[in-house]
Amino acid sequence: MSDATALTYPTRTLAHWVAQSSWAQVKPDIQHATSRSWLNWLGCALGGANDPAVTRLIGALQALQIQGPAPLIGRSEQVDLPHAALLHAFASNILDYDDTHWATAIHPAGPVASALVAWSSQSAVTGQEMLHAFLLGMEVSCRIGLAVSPGHYEKGWHITGTCGVFGAAVAVGRLMRLTPQQMAWALGHAATQSAGLVASLGTEAKSLNIAQAARNGLVAAQWARHGITANEAALEAPFGFAQVMGPGRMDDNLCQGLGDHWEAARNTFKPYPCGFLLHPLLQACLDTPDPLRLDAEAINQIDRLIVSVHPLTHVRTNRPQPADALEAKLSAQHAVAMALLRGDAGVAQFAEKAVQDPTARDLRAKIVVVDDASLPTDGARLEVRWHSGRVDLRAAPAHHGQAQTLSDAALARKFRELVAYGAPHCDADTLLAALARYARAERASDLIALTRPHIPA
Repeated sequence: MSDATALTYPTRTLAHWVAQSSWAQVKPDIQHATSRSWLNWLGCALGGANDPAVTRLIGALQALQIQGPAPLIGRSEQVDLPHAALLHAFASNILDYDDTHWATAIHPAGPVASALVAWSSQSAVTGQEMLHAFLLGMEVSCRIGLAVSPGHYEKGWHITGTCGVFGAAVAVGRLMRLTPQQMAWALGHAATQSAGLVASLGTEAKSLNIAQAARNGLVAAQWARHGITANEAALEAPFGFAQVMGPGRMDDNLCQGLGDHWEAARNTFKPYPCGFLLHPLLQACLDTPDPLRLDAEAINQIDRLIVSVHPLTHVRTNRPQPADALEAKLSAQHAVAMALLRGDAGVAQFAEKAVQDPTARDLRAKIVVVDDASLPTDGARLEVRWHSGRVDLRAAPAHHGQAQTLSDAALARKFRELVAYGAPHCDADTLLAALARYARAERASDLIALTRPHIPA
């Protein structure tokens, strides 16, 4: 398609590109970045697989008589394909340890990978086909997210839910081998199902936003596959996605450089299981030459701790006394308290026991979060004022506008941590070996079979 066509008909341009894309034309570094995102997502899905919230959600679905052939990652139950996608995405997000595309605040892998795993469990799909569809889905999610940023997220739309549904739809559509027209219909069905409110953050409904994007995306592709029509210009049409939920018109850059520039390759992986806006603050506390450590006695000697962050971070994370573990993952006060008291910020530091710890509660009460418009979203500053008059300062390490991500070795360590936490019946080394050769796998579903607990005959 010409540049003029791309500007006039971005929905159709995206649909045509996804349908015609070739894995062989994807550069090796982008293929490697895709495999890293896949590994991180699977680790997060296994880490959350047996979380109590996942078990309750399965119980709610079973009460509705939802059954089917699709296996669940890290568990023994089976459900239908749409709800397998929903449960995988819910599990992969519940610990708040998943990926982040910083430019949009999207967690790209969750909706896309979850829908793909559900669909491929009942279809002949190779590992290479899976990775290619995964890359395409993440790219579409991130590009649409960029086209409506920053106003979309700032207005209160939960952008992983609202944009993730597009990625899930085209990714599954790719495995279904949809035609360009069918792919445009899939995008149209995704657009009219796009939903999710930032008000849900701090509750399990936040993970359901992402989960429903996975389910709705899979269903959108299925509707298109069976000839159920939708608006083929749903992104840019009057009363379409951009006008209703975005800036009014779709950004001209949406389709620029398709296949050459990959937003999905800018995906990063959380070193801490909490909201990504808290990570610079945790780095200011932990990733410094002389990290500050406190105990109960030291807390009594502190007048107050002033935390300076970007205004968006202040709005999203100023939660002085979080009610539970879910809210703690979005609390700047709790994150700082754990870093200074425990010298760590892993899964255990954001669990319920840590939230209710009296010493942590005392320290949180002395933390004041203020906004500083001069700081970027990946910047933070901590000022500790003691009764003695001494002042200690800490700042996030400079990343020059780029979010810190994990090395391959660190990503493997994170994967092992998550497997040990949420799916200890799995052998992490076996899974890592399978992931290393996944692009050559004849059956993508064999990897998921390795995560299932053994069920005696």
